[in-house]
Order: sequence, then C-alpha cells, then structure tokens
Amino acid sequence: MNDAASILLRSFPHQTKKRNMAMDACLQVLRGEARTPVARRAFVAAALEAKILRSD
Repeated sequence: MNDAASILLRSFPHQTKKRNMAMDACLQVLRGEARTPVARRAFVAAALEAKILRSD
C-alpha cells in the first residue's frame, strides 16, 4: 500500500474525489483499519479516471 499511496501522491495529475478516496483507503489499510481489496478497488477507479490505467 505504500507504493500505491506514493503513486497517488506523485503521479496523479489532479486531486479528484476518486483520488482522495483512494488515498484515504490506502492509509486505512496501512493503519490496519481496512483490507487491501478495498484500497485496490479505489486505486483502480482513480487510475481509470486519471487515464493512467485503461480498461479493455
């Protein structure tokens, strides 16, 4: 989750609601408050929105 949080901070062009939700989810996982799949789904949603990841 550290890597995902780092990517969200450095590589995402804009602070959007989905990016912020993904960042919060990653931080919750790091604190032991959430499970990894929750953060993964939020990260993918933010990456799709930022056009960093494509859905085929």
